[in-house]
Amino acid sequence: MAMRKILLTVLCICVGTAIFAQTASQLFAQAKTEKDPNAQIKLLSRVISKSPRLADAYHYRADAYLTLGKNKQALTDYTKTISLRPRDAFRYYARGLAYQKMNRLSQALADLSKAISLKPSYRDFYLARARVEASLEKYEDALRDYQKYLGKRKPSNAIAKEMIPVYLSAYRYDAAKKQLQVLQAAGDDSAEIHFLLGRVFYGQNRLDEAVSAYSKAINRDNAYTQAYRYRASAFKDMGDYPAALEDYTVLLKLQPEAIFYNRRGLVYEEMKQFKEAAQDYTRAIELMPKWAIPYNNRGFAKMHLKDWKGAMDDLQTAIRLDGSSPTPYVNLAGVYWLYKKDRKNTYDNLDKAVRRNFKNFESLYDEDQKGWMFKGINKTAEFRSVLYK
Repeated sequence: MAMRKILLTVLCICVGTAIFAQTASQLFAQAKTEKDPNAQIKLLSRVISKSPRLADAYHYRADAYLTLGKNKQALTDYTKTISLRPRDAFRYYARGLAYQKMNRLSQALADLSKAISLKPSYRDFYLARARVEASLEKYEDALRDYQKYLGKRKPSNAIAKEMIPVYLSAYRYDAAKKQLQVLQAAGDDSAEIHFLLGRVFYGQNRLDEAVSAYSKAINRDNAYTQAYRYRASAFKDMGDYPAALEDYTVLLKLQPEAIFYNRRGLVYEEMKQFKEAAQDYTRAIELMPKWAIPYNNRGFAKMHLKDWKGAMDDLQTAIRLDGSSPTPYVNLAGVYWLYKKDRKNTYDNLDKAVRRNFKNFESLYDEDQKGWMFKGINKTAEFRSVLYK
């Protein structure tokens, strides 16, 4: 009996030793098929405790952390894989994609560039870097990388749609139009295609055609906010202020944001409806109380309404929020002249505007622009000396 217990004990020890010797490999194989990221992390942590130099275990655990939004832990593990495999391009690629997902674009760009330097023949690296460069507004760099990704191949419809906004941002309207025509020839009659075609026409200052294209986009999707936004801008540039006003009003029902209240206020200004303009600027301020621009615009509207104290308060608030912009100083100079005929403060504020790179001096003499604010003083040599000193 005693001998049997001894044999069983020895057998258990041998089996246990064999299991322990295989555990890291078995656990890693199990972890790779595990769908639950929390369970996967537990398994991989056990693998790492037994095989601390297994780079793939850190890599898989980093992926799991990233899925759970545990970015700090994910980056730590990706960095560990790089320290273990510093000449492996795919380790930098993985960390670069993680940085991109976290919107840490400069770090993403550095890692993807490193991956390309280690393995320049791998096309997907260029596609990933192109997307990061586009997000960083490095549009020409992005287009070069898209081309390296494509080589001699034609872009898929998905990649073509991805590239078109980059062409537009790089002012390469003909290239964007060419891609759009290919998509249309393939049967794409979507709202997005017509909207992007409108962007091409708008960029080429073909405003009638832009309006037509945006209208087609809206006909296909009557909740297409960007189409209303850009069509409103085109109408405003054409001087069709009622049409612009109508589009901004629809847009505000779909997307009631400060920027669009501010833009509709500018349209009301063009229509000389300063009370309505001031109301829209007020709404913009309520939504974004730290944004300087609507304070400046409301101050300008209040000048037309002869609410001098209100105008002064708004313009001073705009300056406090953004002291780098010259426009509130010009408008404040106008208040001091119109309201108080205060030469000293008029000139002081004009001087501050000039020091902040105000260049449009001609507007101060044109009564259809800002000249009406300085009537009676802008013909003097003293006034000119402030601007041209």
